Amino acid sequence: MLAEEMRSCGHEVTNEAIRAECEWNKWLLPVPLLPLLPALPLYLASSRFRRIWQRHYFQPRQAIRPLVNDDVSGFDLVLLGTPKWLYLSYPVARWLDAVGGLEGRQVACFATFCGPPLKVFEIDMLFTPLEAALRSRGAFPAGRLAISSDHHEYFFFNEMRGLFRWLSHRVFGRRLADFTLDGVVGRREAARFCRQCCEALRNLEADSSRPRNSLV
Repeated sequence: MLAEEMRSCGHEVTNEAIRAECEWNKWLLPVPLLPLLPALPLYLASSRFRRIWQRHYFQPRQAIRPLVNDDVSGFDLVLLGTPKWLYLSYPVARWLDAVGGLEGRQVACFATFCGPPLKVFEIDMLFTPLEAALRSRGAFPAGRLAISSDHHEYFFFNEMRGLFRWLSHRVFGRRLADFTLDGVVGRREAARFCRQCCEALRNLEADSSRPRNSLV
């Protein structure tokens, strides 16, 4: 959807999926995170602890398949998408290490997770370390898009999905479906994000007449 919207604004778009070299069993994926879980209540309760945690927590990584676009220096804007795996997904964390040419690039990030856009648990827990990793590579964060998938793999009877649906009503007074790409809030946020990305490219075009390229 994002690629189609960018093309409709007249921009050239190249798509590439970040794929794990070997898909892990879903019950093995949380294992690297288990030592982090006891700190989660403190993380949610204390902004001071969050600042410290985000600087020092261990980010698991997963080997990825060879990239077609292993250097993004030829792109004016990179749209980087990831699911939320409590923090940043392991393959995307590896991409941040492996890809070249991030220095000086604008990178707009989009993400999916089961729940509604809870500020601390969903938004800050993912985007803060992600944008810090981008800055450490010399890139410039250029926007955020958070979309609910209304889907959760764990545990046996959709318990986590049920919890997030309850939280959506409790915190926002809305159905969780409203925050998906088919929902009213999700559609509005996606449109805002696309306008933000197109504006970033228009600002670049003011300095040059050549077509601008985006990598999604």
